[in-house]
Amino acid sequence: MNIQSERQIHEIHVGMRKEMSITGVSEVISFDETSVSLKSLCGEMTIEGNDLKLGVLDIDKGVVTLSGRIDTIYYSTETTEEKRGFFSKLFR
Repeated sequence: MNIQSERQIHEIHVGMRKEMSITGVSEVISFDETSVSLKSLCGEMTIEGNDLKLGVLDIDKGVVTLSGRIDTIYYSTETTEEKRGFFSKLFR
């Protein structure tokens, strides 16, 4: 499989809530020990847990691995415009 076709697949593999492999990642937005935010082919995703550590980070291939205790995985469908607060909408 070539690099281009690898980037067209978004998959998540979790092993015993301790290891995680994600394909189809285009950008790492932020990360720390309790949260990792990524842009994937299926939208912005967040992984929450404890002692999270990035292992492999290969944006060219769209692959990210991490380890630690994985508690939550979720996708956000909000756009930047929707993330603005109440007051920014009020004063348009």
